[in-house]
Amino acid sequence: MSYNAKNYTEQGGDVTHIGGKLIIEEGGEVEGFDGGGGSSYTLPTASADTLGGVKAAAKTTESVPVAADTDGTLYVPAYPVIPKMEKQDDCSSDDASAIKTALNDLLSKLKAAGLMKSE
Repeated sequence: MSYNAKNYTEQGGDVTHIGGKLIIEEGGEVEGFDGGGGSSYTLPTASADTLGGVKAAAKTTESVPVAADTDGTLYVPAYPVIPKMEKQDDCSSDDASAIKTALNDLLSKLKAAGLMKSE
């Protein structure tokens, strides 16, 4: 027996072959999905105790990737904690040597706080 379509029904409608993509639109239901009991199935909302569907907003410039563990748990990378550096006093000098000293103090504090590589 051969067919020229990826999706077809045979045996009087008892068997349906889906060789292409099956798309169930939002609000759509699959009947008998519970193993033949006749009731319809609606995908539950995912929670800490229930594996289910998640609806996500579109990617933005502030989005971060999400990773799924083997048990289906979703993880989002933690935002880095930016350390606070030691206070840097304002420099009001017109003297180049004093400005250079103040700038070098600032660079040292940035490096000590881990905000700038030291090498």
